[in-house]
Amino acid sequence: MSYAAITCLMRTIHQSMQLTGRDLQPFYEKLKSLRAILEKPWKATDDLEALTNLEAEIAEVAYSAEDMVDSKSRNVLFAQKAKNKARAFWELCCSLEQEIGRIDSLMMQWLAIWNWYSKIKDLKARKFSVAASIPEHAVEKPENIMVGHENEFEMMLNQVAGGERELEVVSIVGMGGIGKTTLATKLYRDPRIMSHFDILAKATVSQEYCVRNVLLALLASTSEEPDDQLADQLQKRLKGKRYLVVIDDIWTKGAWDDIRQCFPDCNNRSRILLTTRNVEVARYASSGKPPYHMRLMDFDESWSLLYEKVFAKNSFPPDFEQLGKQIALKCGGLPLAITVIAGLLSKTGKTLEEWQSVAENVSSVVSTDLEAQCMGVLALSYYHLPSHLKPCFLYFAIFPEDSLIFVNKLLDLWVVEGFLKVEEMENIEEAAEKCLTDLIDRSLISISHSKFDGKKKSCRMHDVTRELCLREARNVNFVNVLRGTSNQNPSTQSIQCSCTSRGRISIHNEEELVRYRNSEPHSIIMFGKYQRFEPELPFKLVRVLDLASICCPTFPSRILSLTHLRYLDLAFDHRVGKLLRFEEEGPSSIIEIPPSISSLCYMETFILHFSNPFTKTALILPSEILMMLQLRHLRLTWNYLHYHGIIGKSLVLKKLHCLSGLNPRYCTGSFFRLFPNLKELQIYGFFKDFCSCKDLHDLRYLDQLEELEFHLGDPIIYGRKTVVLPLLIPPPCAFPQSLKNLAFTGQFFLPWKDLSIVGKLPKLESLKLETFAFIGDEWEVAEEGFPRLKFLLLKDLYFRHWRASSDHFPCLERLIIEECGNLDSIPQEFADITTLTLIEITKCVQSVGNSAKQIQQDIEDNYGRSIDVYTRDYL
Repeated sequence: MSYAAITCLMRTIHQSMQLTGRDLQPFYEKLKSLRAILEKPWKATDDLEALTNLEAEIAEVAYSAEDMVDSKSRNVLFAQKAKNKARAFWELCCSLEQEIGRIDSLMMQWLAIWNWYSKIKDLKARKFSVAASIPEHAVEKPENIMVGHENEFEMMLNQVAGGERELEVVSIVGMGGIGKTTLATKLYRDPRIMSHFDILAKATVSQEYCVRNVLLALLASTSEEPDDQLADQLQKRLKGKRYLVVIDDIWTKGAWDDIRQCFPDCNNRSRILLTTRNVEVARYASSGKPPYHMRLMDFDESWSLLYEKVFAKNSFPPDFEQLGKQIALKCGGLPLAITVIAGLLSKTGKTLEEWQSVAENVSSVVSTDLEAQCMGVLALSYYHLPSHLKPCFLYFAIFPEDSLIFVNKLLDLWVVEGFLKVEEMENIEEAAEKCLTDLIDRSLISISHSKFDGKKKSCRMHDVTRELCLREARNVNFVNVLRGTSNQNPSTQSIQCSCTSRGRISIHNEEELVRYRNSEPHSIIMFGKYQRFEPELPFKLVRVLDLASICCPTFPSRILSLTHLRYLDLAFDHRVGKLLRFEEEGPSSIIEIPPSISSLCYMETFILHFSNPFTKTALILPSEILMMLQLRHLRLTWNYLHYHGIIGKSLVLKKLHCLSGLNPRYCTGSFFRLFPNLKELQIYGFFKDFCSCKDLHDLRYLDQLEELEFHLGDPIIYGRKTVVLPLLIPPPCAFPQSLKNLAFTGQFFLPWKDLSIVGKLPKLESLKLETFAFIGDEWEVAEEGFPRLKFLLLKDLYFRHWRASSDHFPCLERLIIEECGNLDSIPQEFADITTLTLIEITKCVQSVGNSAKQIQQDIEDNYGRSIDVYTRDYL
């Protein structure tokens, strides 16, 4: 992954300039020009061993240079005298010039080999596989080659054969092996289609396409005419006829541009049916028409397909059918995987042991034993990725199989890893989000859950795609997954991690952390559950360290020597800590973070939490934590800060975007001025902390803030309080006017009337009220209401009557009500909220669910549209 390694080096040089104030821009620009060479297209399947070896060598040199820049930049930063600073900077420049010279030399070798390969490739004039014909009326009988998708097939058939008179492009999108070509072929061969169109034509474009071959395929001739004449001939052939042209497996917008002018619009309901793995290509070709996204099969459809291909042809005892159902389930709804496994089972011996072995290793069996059939199809999607997206895709190998991947954590890790390519005028968070969107659009990643505003909350990777990801990540030593010696599938048993490698390791077993104590990985991320212990951490060069699965008894002192750290996630055992005399509303024990934490000057994401959130243990933070100027995310649990006011302007943390767990004691104007670009803030404390809060009016200094949460720690620990806290809610002018999301969690016992202040926030879109945050028998919404609110969550609140109308929530889209056992109903006037799409009711009395269903019925009767209503667990 030389591209990723050079990008990481560029990012490190950029950080060095920010920290030291010294100019390294010429080195940065030189690397930028060298990186552009690596964007020239080639792929591992070309089997060019020389290029592959050079890539590995370039990556090693770049990672070594990155570590050197870190170390020597620290010498510049911490030098006390100007003379020493100048000498340290001179040494940095000399070393950097030498390392970039080595990279330059290797890159010239790489370019020479690539140029030679390109000339040979052109001389060979490869022929591309295309299959097509233009019969006036095809006579093939359509085969029933699809299982399930009957409703989707009929919908697509109506879309192809019906609609407006002008020419339309109908697109089918989905991951490799999901059945796009199968669906398109079935449509193409359907008698209703064959009788509806005068001309049918079909061509496969593929990843590496030749315009001439595509046109020849569509013309079904062996003409030697030039491309422009071929295009003209095709256009004349189609002119005046009602035609259906199937363009299968198109990869780029450029490929569509090359052939789009060949298809005349005769205003006679002609259609182009296009299949692609890339949503962006589908949208581009479809001219605003939404593409059809192929879905994965459900279990019944998966089992039906496997049964048809294996069991319908042979008789098997019931035990085999049970194993067959397990296998069908583990294929994850991907038709290609089911078909490949079916072919294997048909050749497998009829013993339960052999079938059990297949059932236990479905993904790896598909990826290794039948690679040519299945993994080859999926690998095309990876090989076609641009250089800057490949490390983003391979990074998914870090996460466990079948795990739900939280987008916030994923993007945080991408940012600190340093391999993201950031364009001019683009911030790095935007670049990360764009990369994830690109992978989703290319059907390599799927979204599991989205937030109310459409932002991605969690995502996942199909098991078979993950096997491809694991294989490629291992081949280039980008990620190594360590699961111990037991229960490994074949694809992970062979993993070896070089002691000199700067790759990343994902550890699923405590033994493996010890096994690789002599290596120098770039990143270490641990998953699973571990016994409480303090890890040795001999990894001097590690940059990403996620130890959230380990419960540390104290702050591990060895971390202070890991001076390259960008990301640190630590969990502490809530049962330990320095014991104090118990005081009501105060901590019973503490864990102290040493002042020398500021020596980790490259830290960008710093996460400290306890294994049990309901704890009497508090973190004691030094004011030196505010000297970590590269911090972007600081996420804490209950804490106290040794803070004595502003020490100097140098303490302004301009990069800090997220601050979670701020004790309300420090909510002052002088403190908030340290974070001028803060976008997310969670204020967390217990009763006494909030009572000590001086003035929340100072929130107005956070004029970039978009998300704000007030969280009162669970008072069950201290005894239930029924006293209203003397803090909230400040007037509207005290809130940042940029605020979009607001949440109150915990027993604040605020009066409902105070919400009239919240409703005046001009950009508020999301409001969450939980755990007795507000209390009173009746919530009568003030006249101004919540004019921009789209999402409302009411959870574990005490109120009986809700007085409101559609005018109070004119933009509401989603309403979630949970554990509000006293509420009698939802206002029926909500049936007139034209934007409402969802109501969810959980653990409420049945009359609340009945009112939601009545709203659903009224909307359907009065406006002819439907909304989703979900009710569960009535009290």
